[in-house]
Amino acid sequence: MTVFWILTGLTLLSFAGEYFLSYRRGKWPGLILPLLYFCAAAVFMALNLLDVFPNMESYGVFLTVHGSAGFFAVVLKLGFVFLPVMIQLVIYVITRHCFAKKHHPAAHNREYKKMLADDL
Repeated sequence: MTVFWILTGLTLLSFAGEYFLSYRRGKWPGLILPLLYFCAAAVFMALNLLDVFPNMESYGVFLTVHGSAGFFAVVLKLGFVFLPVMIQLVIYVITRHCFAKKHHPAAHNREYKKMLADDL
């Protein structure tokens, strides 16, 4: 149970780190953590599948034995494993949008554009 809380804490800290990395001038620092999480999730899934499927003859037998519940379990496992990656990408997109809006007001502010046109 302790490992669960440690991983949960690290994941929450990674969300905060994603916010701070995404709110920089460059676009690439904000993509570091999602890439790391994606690689870790892919390795986890590969190791998990290597452990599960050799015990069964094939994936078709797995679905035959477990039915739609087995397929649903695989889909849920994929969803839960890749959920932090999706959350980090959402944080990245929202933060980049806010950064662009704050640091480039002319692109998002109609009144500012009118003022610039009136000054001409």
